[in-house]
Amino acid sequence: MKYFKYLASVPILISLIAGAYGTLNYINKLTTQIDESTNTIALLKVEVSNLEQRVYGDMDNIHAIFTDKTNVNSSNYTSAREELVKEMADMASWVGRIEGIVAALRDGSYKLASQAEHQALEELVRTNSDAIRQIGYDIKDLERVASGGY
Repeated sequence: MKYFKYLASVPILISLIAGAYGTLNYINKLTTQIDESTNTIALLKVEVSNLEQRVYGDMDNIHAIFTDKTNVNSSNYTSAREELVKEMADMASWVGRIEGIVAALRDGSYKLASQAEHQALEELVRTNSDAIRQIGYDIKDLERVASGGY
């Protein structure tokens, strides 16, 4: 008979263990998603770097061609060099925009993960609070029945 008082705490323990497991499982899934997003971002950065190298190589080739053709006429050479500088500035701004987009995607994935985690934890707390409240009612009913009440 003295073990009946411990019987009421079993559902609480089960609820707490289930809640902890659910939370850890959800956090693990979010961490996996963040890792996958980080890998994708790293691949995009490598791809951007390869594009930059290819474009800079093309610009070097263009510059060499312009140098060969404009040695005779210095005004043409100056004009070509100015055009090359403009193109390089445009490329630099394009790369800057890509880096901004990558950073925004990374920050957005962290924010989305933390919001989803927060919502999941709120739901878990709400569910556990309801379960604990119901267990309290069940204990009161059990005490009333055990004491000969109606």
